[in-house]
Amino acid sequence: MSHFIEQLNAPQPASSLFFALRSAPRKQQVPLRALYTLHKKWREASEYVDQHQAVTTLNWWHHELEKTLAGEINHPALIELKPFFSAEDKSPTQFFKQLQGLLHGHMHWHHLTRVDTLAQLEPTIDAIAGSFSQAWLGLTYGSDSLELNNYAQAAGRVIWWVDHTRHIGHELTPSRLWLPMVWLKELNLPAHLLLKKDAPIAERSFHGADLMKRLLQQGRSSLSEYEQAYRSLNREQQKTVHSLHVLVELRKRLLDEINAHPAEVWEGVVSLSPLQKWWATARL
Repeated sequence: MSHFIEQLNAPQPASSLFFALRSAPRKQQVPLRALYTLHKKWREASEYVDQHQAVTTLNWWHHELEKTLAGEINHPALIELKPFFSAEDKSPTQFFKQLQGLLHGHMHWHHLTRVDTLAQLEPTIDAIAGSFSQAWLGLTYGSDSLELNNYAQAAGRVIWWVDHTRHIGHELTPSRLWLPMVWLKELNLPAHLLLKKDAPIAERSFHGADLMKRLLQQGRSSLSEYEQAYRSLNREQQKTVHSLHVLVELRKRLLDEINAHPAEVWEGVVSLSPLQKWWATARL
């Protein structure tokens, strides 16, 4: 095992990502952990309040990633992923391009302040969550096809919508109100009501009830597309994408939990118990 592993971020014990990573073959777990490390650091940088710090950090990562093609690799996560960066002719691999897309997605997220329609938001969702899922498959499957690309995009959308629905009561800020403005207009929901985080939970839940229905509908729609994409894979492909499938299945159960208790989203972060996650993954 590489001596750099101790410098990589590890998913929180009993988290969905923890169970997904544990379900992957042992030889894939360190590269997946390196991918998670980069995703986590880029996400954190994209959400820095200090604009200068965010831009400087993300630009530094952009240059670090570009330098890997010349063999200049310094960060432990990039060192662990080195075998996946260059083809025999030294050209960038598909995995490198997926990682590049993930970083660019986080850079775009940093600059996103508001969107008017869902169509304006979707490219960012695919750039972040889609690229992450494609990179995950690049580490676990190692080949590219239209079916796998569609599967990864669908998986990413489920993960993105469930995660952001789960955190809707806490993550919105005046500088990043990512909800499509057309939704708020259709629901007759003034944005300032969503930003009143010190308001009583019952009040926030009342004002956000219709928005929660819209988010759950979007999550279920994404899940339906995912299930169709998963069924389109042959048995060998389904076996190889198992670890990513575990992650999506746990998000599916989390979506069910939010659907059963939507008001709790405004009170805290809804989650599944470790026992629920263990039982769900044991049956897959």
